[in-house]
Amino acid sequence: MNLQLLRVFVAVVDARSFSRAAQALGVSQPAVSKSVRELESQLETVLLERQGRAFEPNEAGRVLYDYGRSIFALEREAQEAISAFYDLERGRLTIGASTTIATYWLPPYLVEFRRRHPHLDVVLQSANTQQIIERLIDCELDVALVEGHVADPRVEARRWLNEEMVVVAPGRSHGSESMAKRPLGQQVWVVREQGSGSREATDALLARLGHAQPATIEVGSNEAVVQTVAAGGGLGLVPRVCARDQLEFGRVQTVQLTPDPIRRQLYRVRLPHRVISHAALAFEALIAESD
Repeated sequence: MNLQLLRVFVAVVDARSFSRAAQALGVSQPAVSKSVRELESQLETVLLERQGRAFEPNEAGRVLYDYGRSIFALEREAQEAISAFYDLERGRLTIGASTTIATYWLPPYLVEFRRRHPHLDVVLQSANTQQIIERLIDCELDVALVEGHVADPRVEARRWLNEEMVVVAPGRSHGSESMAKRPLGQQVWVVREQGSGSREATDALLARLGHAQPATIEVGSNEAVVQTVAAGGGLGLVPRVCARDQLEFGRVQTVQLTPDPIRRQLYRVRLPHRVISHAALAFEALIAESD
């Protein structure tokens, strides 16, 4: 199949018009009509039908159109990937990070990376740990940074930073003294959703304390955990960096439930056999300066 003919056909479907497709492609309308007729001849089937003043694909045309869009999207992706390998002065770097990393740890690195490479477009996607790993596996990300244990055999994880986590309780204005007197098994815990690194850390702590199935309030971010705890919702385990402001204001306070500080590892995650672009290598080198 001639891909140029396919490109013309996709343009006609997008425009629903031979004349508008010709304008978009910068060619004459007769040239567009000839290309579509030639493609139909090659495939031995009609692809377009007139509906009023517009042209629409028939069933075979819709199938070919979907394939065409996928082919040309892959073509653009390949062009961008090749550019990224050889040129740090143009292109796009897509970084995926777990919520806490994206919110609290990455902003200074993004600013510095942009200063060093002002012509690169940088996109940061934020999601929980499992979602970030899935996006990396689907090749939607160039760089991935996550919280907590990484067990997926399809990826390799390298240690990056180590962060402190704290158990927070409501500040004094929300009756924290009476809450502190309750047996641990009667406490309500404010937790993150399944798949997040913070939820994994909370589950591990509760199992360690012998309370694997407490009453819970489930929320979608560490900030929401802190705010719910501050409102009197219960106890919560969060990175200290997430609770810093509310601790200073006295809206929450820390509770020590273990003899040693609670810490967790942050990781850089890669696909073992994927070639890494120069932009991704440059960003990984930058964040490695803090290792």
